[in-house]
Amino acid sequence: MTDQKQRPRAPIQALIFDMDGTLVDSEPYAERAWQHFLQLHGQTLRADVLGRMFGLRLREGAAVVKEAYALNLSVDEIAEVQDELRLAALRGNLQPLPGAAALVAFGRSAGLRLALATSSLRHHADLTLAEIELVGAFDAEATGDEMARGKPAPDIFLLAAERLGVEPAACVVFEDAPAGVAAAVAAGMLCVCVPHARTRDLAFPTPPDVILPDLGAAIPWLQDRGVHVVKAATG
Repeated sequence: MTDQKQRPRAPIQALIFDMDGTLVDSEPYAERAWQHFLQLHGQTLRADVLGRMFGLRLREGAAVVKEAYALNLSVDEIAEVQDELRLAALRGNLQPLPGAAALVAFGRSAGLRLALATSSLRHHADLTLAEIELVGAFDAEATGDEMARGKPAPDIFLLAAERLGVEPAACVVFEDAPAGVAAAVAAGMLCVCVPHARTRDLAFPTPPDVILPDLGAAIPWLQDRGVHVVKAATG
């Protein structure tokens, strides 16, 4: 566990979760879909290009690919093909990341408000949540196709907080990628980064408040900050 900084905060009232690479191990399948796409065009996926796409929406990732490989296709054309390839790669293959279900259950039992804030399109989020059995787990959801600006802009996290009815300063965001961390900090929220193998070595120009090894480790971290399970009344 690595704490990057300590700053006074409002009491924690809400948890906001990124999806891909945070709640679910979807990044290998997204990478596979991009590899498939580029093979169709006689190219291979470079690590530097992949690193630039983490946390971005599909169309923004398509713009990165178009520029990096000078493809004679529009961004919309790339995004349309990649949409189908990604859905096919995800379907039937997804598993929640360690601690995801436990942290969501803890947040619920502690009386916190819960939200999903993902750069993925709505139909990708629907498929993913169904596969990892988290449909209906969140009080609010915000997806990339609802936003004029994607991460690292703070818009999606601010929308999630608005839908929860919670001030940004009382929210904790869980993220895995530099763009998402930057968006959470810009939104004025506490940011917990849980990097995975593909994001661990990336530069994080905006540091998170804490880096944890997995989502399960967030439970004692939250308890240390006054978040506890609400005991049901008896008698």
